[in-house]
Amino acid sequence: MIRRKFDSCPVVEQLISKAVALVPGARPQEMPSKKTELPKGRVNLHYRGFGFVTTAEGDAFYIPSDLVRPLLSGDEIRFVPAPVNPEADGREVKAVVSVRREAFLLLGEVKKEADGAWYLRSDEPCFTRLFLQEHDVRAHGVDDGDVVAVEISAYEGQPVSRPLEVEIERVLGDRNRDGFAQDYALVKHGFQSTFTESVMAEAEALQAEAGGEPIGHCDLPFVTIDGESTRDFDDAVYAEAIEGGWDVRVAIADVSYYVRPGSALDAWAAERCTSVYLPGRTVPMLPEALSTDRCSLTPGDVKRAVILQCKLSEAGEVSEARIERALIQSAARLTYNEVASYMADEGQRFAAPVEKNLDALVDVYRVLLKQRDEAGKLDFDEPEPNLEKLPDGGWKLVWESRTEAHKLVEELMLLANRVTAEMLLDRYGAAVLRHQPAPEAEDWHDLRTWALTQDVELPDAPSMKSLAGFLAAQPDADSLAAASHRIRSCMRPAKYVVLDREQAGGHFSLSFDWYTHFTSPIRRYADLLVHRLLLAPAGYELNAAEMTDLERRVAKCSERSQAARLAERGVWDGLKLQNFTAEVPTATSLKARVVRITPRGLRVVIQGWQCAAWLPAGSLRANGFKLEESTWYGPGRNGQVVPLEEGYPMQVSWTRVVRERPAYPELNVALVKAGDRLAA
Repeated sequence: MIRRKFDSCPVVEQLISKAVALVPGARPQEMPSKKTELPKGRVNLHYRGFGFVTTAEGDAFYIPSDLVRPLLSGDEIRFVPAPVNPEADGREVKAVVSVRREAFLLLGEVKKEADGAWYLRSDEPCFTRLFLQEHDVRAHGVDDGDVVAVEISAYEGQPVSRPLEVEIERVLGDRNRDGFAQDYALVKHGFQSTFTESVMAEAEALQAEAGGEPIGHCDLPFVTIDGESTRDFDDAVYAEAIEGGWDVRVAIADVSYYVRPGSALDAWAAERCTSVYLPGRTVPMLPEALSTDRCSLTPGDVKRAVILQCKLSEAGEVSEARIERALIQSAARLTYNEVASYMADEGQRFAAPVEKNLDALVDVYRVLLKQRDEAGKLDFDEPEPNLEKLPDGGWKLVWESRTEAHKLVEELMLLANRVTAEMLLDRYGAAVLRHQPAPEAEDWHDLRTWALTQDVELPDAPSMKSLAGFLAAQPDADSLAAASHRIRSCMRPAKYVVLDREQAGGHFSLSFDWYTHFTSPIRRYADLLVHRLLLAPAGYELNAAEMTDLERRVAKCSERSQAARLAERGVWDGLKLQNFTAEVPTATSLKARVVRITPRGLRVVIQGWQCAAWLPAGSLRANGFKLEESTWYGPGRNGQVVPLEEGYPMQVSWTRVVRERPAYPELNVALVKAGDRLAA
């Protein structure tokens, strides 16, 4: 859903004063006075007919079915909490006092009633009737069952249960057509698929050199290392051995030279914030005139770059670092597979200057890798899905694993990102950071408790080194997978933030005190902001207004990068399910792993396909499992009764795909047998 900003109106105080009228049968002493500050939060509806509201502090309150009808997911509500019930699992909403709704787009199927009336069946949980005018349906050429995006108007006031009349904003058509999933993901998560005329005109008008400050030429044999299908080359690397260590240089496309503050290009990039990489389709942050041409570090072409130069000791410590603008000419466009073959000494050869560069880069990579291993590093190297073009024009899903070349480039980018974070802090006292906090105390406690059942004692405070040791101590693949799942579950997401040295701004999973994003300004707006700060004239300082604007832009980057990940994941999940059901017979016994446990059943992930599936409670009971106080217990060897836990393996077979909610098809599986760990 795409939400749009709107101006509020002063109604909340009036509504609070009338709150008694909103709760039939309520006693006056239970209701707030005008001076009472009612809690407020965001609504999330559930398709089963209820919802939750979550406050800014993270407190969640259950919204019963009789209160959700006038609400939509995303609404901000003020509400009266029900009195605390010690017997209940959580807090509940007693009354909804006010609703504040931003205008947004809602996706769903157009349906026709028996009497000829048209309405929208929302893809998201919605208990409000959404009517369409017939002339609107006809004007857009929409048929029964077509998917459209409709405009939901902004609203502020009392919750009112009444049908809404909506207007069609975008027609997506039949769910089964080619390209539907990609179009749907872009609309759902708020990404325009085409650039505006002003943005395209500005991009096309840019010349290869727009004039300005003189710039030097760096004639070192930089190389790019990317995938076979990559078209936007935003980084090139070079290293050479020097006395006591290495000279390492990471050259990044000088996007900030072309995309200037106040331009149409900058306004567009600041709103989109990221490129979106969907299966078979890329939606770039910047027009291709820049992303794959003007800014891209294509081999043989002289291009503007921002070069980070680091002097590294033999132990991998940075003794000196500086940054400058320069012209470079990439010596070669290498692929991950080519470099991996070269690293494995499989006969892959390149020009002598390129090989000399690669040899030094490999040495640097091994030192950096050792340094991170000692600090504590987690590797969840699972194969990732990719699309392979077939001779008949179709696509096939293939699984690819990361090579040593991927890891080499990764270590160099990590080096550049942490060094530039330090540069920003040294210059400004604050920095745009990619910050991942340590796990919450409660989550860490739960992980420690589980680790003790595996005869491993984790420290009181979260530690990456202890987690790496915990994984390394696992005796077999099943144990490793279970521990990996537990560790991932306790991790908190990383976000873009602006923090100073006095604040905790590290990246827990990387074991870095400070970390930013510097290496991909072609596809990430946060990196573009970092470049502008690093390259600002000497003596430049951020004033209060500029700092506020920077914080706003950085928060937007976090929001849109998360939206891009959800869009990408949604399309990949659909493709994996489609390929899985086409290639795997229903009777096939498959290895799966439990990722969530509920009284209604289990959420599992099928290994080898990474497909999520639902295992109903009935299948568990049919195989001797029993539910006791939200825990499933299964039969073990020698008459043992063993609790089922997240991460445990199972053998399942798939039975059907439930399409009750067309936008969210659900793979159902049945239990064949529990894994050996459960039975042990």
